[in-house]
Amino acid sequence: MNSDRTRMMLLCLLAVIGLSSLTGCQNRLKMERDALYVQNQELQEELDRARAAMGSGGDPSGLLAEIESLRAQLANQPVAGANTAFDHIPGVDAYASGGTVTVRVEGDILFASGKVDLKGSAKSTLNQIAGIIKNEYPGNTIRVEGYTDTDPIRKSKWKDNLELSLQRSAAVHRQLQTQGIAADNMYAAGFGEARARETKEKSRRVQIVVVLRE
Repeated sequence: MNSDRTRMMLLCLLAVIGLSSLTGCQNRLKMERDALYVQNQELQEELDRARAAMGSGGDPSGLLAEIESLRAQLANQPVAGANTAFDHIPGVDAYASGGTVTVRVEGDILFASGKVDLKGSAKSTLNQIAGIIKNEYPGNTIRVEGYTDTDPIRKSKWKDNLELSLQRSAAVHRQLQTQGIAADNMYAAGFGEARARETKEKSRRVQIVVVLRE
């Protein structure tokens, strides 16, 4: 493997990370974010080739460890500004990391307590999200994830929090579908009280995850 070429690739990747922290237009930020993911995949392939070439002969230059370390950093690097398209939507936050863009919507914005029917205002929120997804990520796989807080189900008709989270993610899935996102590109999942966040309010949520690359 040409070590000079590999080192140049690493420098380019670090330069992209630096650029992503600057302000600029939304399209440039999106391109940089997606480029980071693609370049991370290319670096992983470079790492795999290096491992195969070196076999059991070791890595006297330490280059293999250097590549692996930087690849790991890139895989977990949130891209500043990647959520600008969603920033204007109340109750929504978004971030890009590890090959996905996650759009998080507070459950209390979407549903009344213990309910799975979307509020009227929730449909407007989801319609805005759907419009952005259609414009920026046409054809990408969309995973709709439902979550609840850790309080056990006591009075509602749902068997448990898992069932409630599944019904809520399905409701969001159906609303996105009415806005033109193909059902073939989406699937719904429920996690119940798993992956609870620091407060009950933040734990009750639906996350719309855009997969950048399969």
